Amino acid sequence: MPIVTSSEGLSFKDLVFSDLDRYLPGVRTSWLRVLITGISHPGLVAQVVLRAQQVAFRKGKVRRAFILRSVGMYLFGADFVPGMDIGPGLIMPHPNGVVMGNGLRMGANISLGDGITLGVKQPDVPPGQDEFPTVGDGAIILSHAVLAGPVTIGNYAQVGANTVVLSDVADHAVVFGVPARKVAMRDGVIPGSYELKAVAPPPPPKKTAAKTADKPGA
Repeated sequence: MPIVTSSEGLSFKDLVFSDLDRYLPGVRTSWLRVLITGISHPGLVAQVVLRAQQVAFRKGKVRRAFILRSVGMYLFGADFVPGMDIGPGLIMPHPNGVVMGNGLRMGANISLGDGITLGVKQPDVPPGQDEFPTVGDGAIILSHAVLAGPVTIGNYAQVGANTVVLSDVADHAVVFGVPARKVAMRDGVIPGSYELKAVAPPPPPKKTAAKTADKPGA
């Protein structure tokens, strides 16, 4: 199972500043820096809304959380349904069209493209009878990917653009296609800071066919 770092115990400030560090790695964080950066990075502003909603829901302020959901839809065309848990260090430069279901679980240092859907597989199933995706730390999900149902994305895995994921993705795997299939492996490099967190395991040795000796008289 992948490591999925939760936001539990982190304040609104902690989460916003951790996101700012993804946009400006190594820069001293402050609310003024958040304001200045948000002018040219709408994704960071969308994440401030997301974090405020996330913390409000955690504190039981459900009505406030749903109002903030509407704010995200009106301003960015992004639907963050209250109830999901997103770990620290998110980066989402293009928030337009991103849909996050209420049961979604994502870890730390996740990178998201635009138009991504992370939700249930069967919309006609009653609430609680279908499950949501889980995304491990350091994963990258590119534009217009769809993660449907109780799929698990491994640590430092990458889901390619326009990919539909219906089954689990291993740690460090790179998947593309409809449905997704593994095409490569990647190291655990964090976009933005380019920090190397983990090295991908080496591929297994290729099996070679055993040679059989010619039979006498053959």
